Amino acid sequence: MASDYLPISDYGFLSDCRSAALSAKNGSIDWLCWPRFDSPSIFGRLLDSHKGGCFKVEPLDDYSVERHYLPSTNVLQTTFTTSKGVVRLTDWLHKGSRQALCRLIMGIEGEVEMTLHCDPRPNYGSEHVTWQPRLGYLVAEVEDDFRLILDGMSGTKETRLVSEGEIIELTLGLNRPGPSDILSSLRRTVHFWEHWSEELLLPDYNQEIVKRSALVLKGLQYEPSGSIVAAATTSLPEEIGGVRNYDYRFSWIRDASLTLHALISVGKDDEAQSWFDWLKSVMLHTGSSDLQIMYGIDGETELPERTLDHLEGYQHSTPVRIGNAAAKQKQLDIYGKLLNTIWLHQQTNQRPLSSHSWLLVKALANRACNEWREPDEGIWEVRDGKHHFVYSKAMCWVALDRAIQIAEDNQYFLEDAPIAEWRKERDEIHRDVLEKGYSDEKQSFTQSYGSLSLGAECLRLAQMGFISADDPRYISTVRAIQKELTRNGLVDRYNHETTADGFTGSEGTFTICSLWLVLSLAEIGAVDEAETLFRKVLACANDLGLLSEELSPEGEQLGNFPQAFSHIAIIACAFALESVKKNEPLADFG
Repeated sequence: MASDYLPISDYGFLSDCRSAALSAKNGSIDWLCWPRFDSPSIFGRLLDSHKGGCFKVEPLDDYSVERHYLPSTNVLQTTFTTSKGVVRLTDWLHKGSRQALCRLIMGIEGEVEMTLHCDPRPNYGSEHVTWQPRLGYLVAEVEDDFRLILDGMSGTKETRLVSEGEIIELTLGLNRPGPSDILSSLRRTVHFWEHWSEELLLPDYNQEIVKRSALVLKGLQYEPSGSIVAAATTSLPEEIGGVRNYDYRFSWIRDASLTLHALISVGKDDEAQSWFDWLKSVMLHTGSSDLQIMYGIDGETELPERTLDHLEGYQHSTPVRIGNAAAKQKQLDIYGKLLNTIWLHQQTNQRPLSSHSWLLVKALANRACNEWREPDEGIWEVRDGKHHFVYSKAMCWVALDRAIQIAEDNQYFLEDAPIAEWRKERDEIHRDVLEKGYSDEKQSFTQSYGSLSLGAECLRLAQMGFISADDPRYISTVRAIQKELTRNGLVDRYNHETTADGFTGSEGTFTICSLWLVLSLAEIGAVDEAETLFRKVLACANDLGLLSEELSPEGEQLGNFPQAFSHIAIIACAFALESVKKNEPLADFG
């Protein structure tokens, strides 16, 4: 651990459903992008401990820390205990028309000397700001129509003695002052999250971790458009000191579809409908024939990837990247992901399918028909060229299977559906994958045709209904992946020594893949093994229940944080294991 950087697990997640902040155990806001998730950072110490900027509230003396979210919210409380007293810090992003970071310091007992330091470095640490006093505020003009307004401090760095019962109110507002009544803002924000949470449909099994995961997913949805980002950060490394550092603050069709599946499973149909409305607006603009694998949060199609060479990167892991070149890749699995989500959404809300949605269904199914024989870059977005990935082919089967079911469930569209062609191509995909995608030598489905390399994504083949969970070929695949792709029980997405992916260096184990193995073990009847692995993954979450994209074999968090993929799979595993305990059939996991 580079001494100037905190572990990723030290961070808590704040959201106003437009932007996100990360608050560390030491009281430092080390990440905040305004006004959107994908905007340049205001505080970016996460990616450069010297240039990035932060907003720190910390005791001067040595202290211990306890922290938690207020129940059913994304409002974070951190309690500092020193030899002289106790202070509680409450952090949240204001829910309302204005955007503001709110920090409430309260003396609990004794006296604690606190250091307060607000040091924004806009545009990913490339700019310093000059503060001017105005009407009792400190105001920094960053650029035209962009200013920061600090309230509660006479200067940007000061020391305050906080006594028992004393309250210090701090706000940092974007273009407008923060809320004048900070306690009212706290009540309003708490009410927003509590009201959203009280309608959740939760399993009895690991109920609180499922609720926390649902709150993370809600916090990653960009409320103005309905899109869903894959994570709140960019360039947190998949290997300390490595180069696999990418920007995840965009909306992947695959990730968002899985997020919707998880939200639907906990009873949140409105979020699903909001995302579908966003997708329709994107496709109205671009056309279904140009469907990308990912978009900007307002539907932007151009996400040029570039490096920020002035930043040293988290623990000196470079390059720091913004944008994502994978936006222009071909990934055939998104047709199946999207059609499965449309089918599930309709099954859940029992509403008639609109004519607009039917046109989307038909377009996606026809694309699967026409393109499934082609190679692609696959679910893991390899950058060494296209391959005939088994998972991509199988997801085209899912696309056609769900399109057929949607047409049969909506008789008034049935005559408009080329059902015979869809069935023919669906069956041909199935034959092709069983013939070319399974290796007798490895006793497993492989990552791609003609390869002996395994891919953890093949754990999904039964979960998506492509093959029965009691099929010997699937059972042996689960066991082969468990044998070849695990380190200390946690699952790699593939073996980097046998798979050319166009990247250098290595990476941690992939959190969602470990959780896919939990589901697969439950499916094949190895329930005790499934529960043991589930507990192992949950033990790697931080004290707030948050998980990143990857884990080291020792369980340390790596990659962007918090990661939607990881929390999606937590929800799926909890529901699946509860179903097993009740001797109920396992649900479609999306």
